[in-house]
Amino acid sequence: MAQVYPIRNLLAPGLVAELRAALQAEGAPWVDGQQTVGRDGTKKRNHEIAADSPLRQELSDKVSAYLRGPLTNETLAFRHVCDPRRWSPFLFSRTGPGGGYRDHMDSAVMFRGSPEEMRSDLSMTIFLTEPDSYQGGELVVDSDMPYAPTFKMAAGGAVLYATNAIHRVAEVTAGERLVAVIWIESRIADVGTRQINADLLQVMSVLTRDGACDPEIRESVVTKLEKVRSNVVKRHTA
Repeated sequence: MAQVYPIRNLLAPGLVAELRAALQAEGAPWVDGQQTVGRDGTKKRNHEIAADSPLRQELSDKVSAYLRGPLTNETLAFRHVCDPRRWSPFLFSRTGPGGGYRDHMDSAVMFRGSPEEMRSDLSMTIFLTEPDSYQGGELVVDSDMPYAPTFKMAAGGAVLYATNAIHRVAEVTAGERLVAVIWIESRIADVGTRQINADLLQVMSVLTRDGACDPEIRESVVTKLEKVRSNVVKRHTA
C-alpha cells in the first residue's frame, strides 16, 4: 500500500475563499484538461486553468508563499512529511457532472528535458470546495487494490500520497469539484527513510510543546518511538 497522509485545514479559510472566488469568476481561463494528460486522454474529463495564464501563476504563487510562510501546525505537518526540496507550480482543476479521472499514475519525472526537470516523489491534492457542494469526486488512492482509501476533504484540507500510487478521481455526479494539485521532490528520495525522518520530526515537535509530560502526550510519544525503532530494525535486518 502507498503511504498516504491527509492534512486537515492545510490552507487558511481566507486563502481558500480567495482561490475559489478567482477560479469561479467569469472569464477565468479554463481549458480542456486532456491537454495535460499522457498517452490516453480519454481517462481524464475535467478543466484546468491554462498553464501559461497569469491567473495560474498568481494563484500558484499565493499558495506556495503560504506553505513557505509562518508555520502553522498544518504547514509544519506538510514539511515533516515531505521534507520538500521543491515543488511544481500548482495545477487548478475543475470537475463537473460526468467528469473524473480513471485509474492512472503520475509521472515519475516532471518537466523532463527542461531546466525545471524534477523527480516527483509525492503528489498532493488540496480540496477547495466543501464536500457537501458536490456529489462523487472522491480521490481514491491505491485504486487498484482492495479496500483502497478514499478521500473527500473539507475545503482547505489536503491529501499527500506517493506519486507512484495508482489513483483515480471518482465521477462527479452533481455540483462542481475544485482542487489544486502539485508534485513534490523531497530531499530524501528513499521512501522508508523519508517515513522515518517524518516520524522523528513529529516526535521532536511533540517533545518541545508545552505540557509534553502529560501522560496522554507521553503515551503518544512512546508509541511513535516504538514505530520508529521497528522501522529501523526492519531496514537493517537481513
